[in-house]
Amino acid sequence: MSVSVVIPCLNEEECIEECIRRVKKAFAHEPELEVLVSDNGSTDRSKELAEMAGATVIEERRRGYGSALLRGMRDAKGDYIVMGDADNTYDFEDAVPLVEKLKQGAEFAIGDRLAGKVEPGAMPWLHHHLGTPVLSWVLSFFYGGKIHDINCGLRAIRKSSLEKLRLRSPGMEFASEMVIHAQKADLKIAEHPIRYYRRGGGVAKLRTFRDGWRHLRFILLFAPFHFFMLPAIAGLIVGGYLFSFERKGYLVTGSLGMLLGYQILLFGIFAKTYLWVTDSFVVDRIFGSWIEMFKLEYGILKSLLIVLIGVIFFAQWDLANLIRGATFLALGVQTFFSSFFISIILFKTRDNIQ
Repeated sequence: MSVSVVIPCLNEEECIEECIRRVKKAFAHEPELEVLVSDNGSTDRSKELAEMAGATVIEERRRGYGSALLRGMRDAKGDYIVMGDADNTYDFEDAVPLVEKLKQGAEFAIGDRLAGKVEPGAMPWLHHHLGTPVLSWVLSFFYGGKIHDINCGLRAIRKSSLEKLRLRSPGMEFASEMVIHAQKADLKIAEHPIRYYRRGGGVAKLRTFRDGWRHLRFILLFAPFHFFMLPAIAGLIVGGYLFSFERKGYLVTGSLGMLLGYQILLFGIFAKTYLWVTDSFVVDRIFGSWIEMFKLEYGILKSLLIVLIGVIFFAQWDLANLIRGATFLALGVQTFFSSFFISIILFKTRDNIQ
């Protein structure tokens, strides 16, 4: 079984030769080894030095960490693909156990710097003790699993498993995307403690707050249940409770809570529907089965029933019931137009409107 090592590179002339030597030393026992340097627009001698060191250089013009890795992995011919940075912060000896885990049955293996050894000064305090642990916890909370270091750049994956993930993020958020898609695709994931060192030279490309936000944003965008549904359910419960009071202040607050909670709920359904038709494995199959059976006529009928409840309240003709009736009327209108919007999202995936 052959191994391909993909190294993203942007102006790493101070490190790239040593990096390639370390790769070849670490995998000297492999009968077939391919070293790919995916250059992302270097303006120094990185490409020349990489070729002199015996690597195959490919060029990816679309800028970004994810773009460079995607191009390298697409061109890789090995059965097992290893990813690692060009700045010598990772020891590729630590990638050997990751490949061994793939050979033993895992489909995706990732290093864990926090459980390994971090050289003093290699990782800023904010990254080590706050950024990486918090982002890893948030991702695990939203998507399940227990990956302890989602930002680790030393990884290995089976070529056959890579094709299941449909990765496309061009920037640093690629690291989070790969973990999320691996978990949603039910890949067998393994972790292994690794070492992390200070840069061997050159300028760091990572920007703490910009790239940290990009990771967090990506995690939230693909977690519609937690991000939308939990606040929506809370709003509906609290609003419904206050809605039962006769005092006008409580009643109005309850009405606003119900409307706000219901609107957030609809946003969550829109988000999950869109994710289902674009990346079906990202959304749970139960929701997918339900939304595939959705019919516009059912949504219209439900909206009319909700409006009818509002009309019944209007008939009692006192201020409290007028507020209740107006609330249900608004909920019915939201349901009516939301049904059309969901049908529009689903339309492209069907031959006919159901």
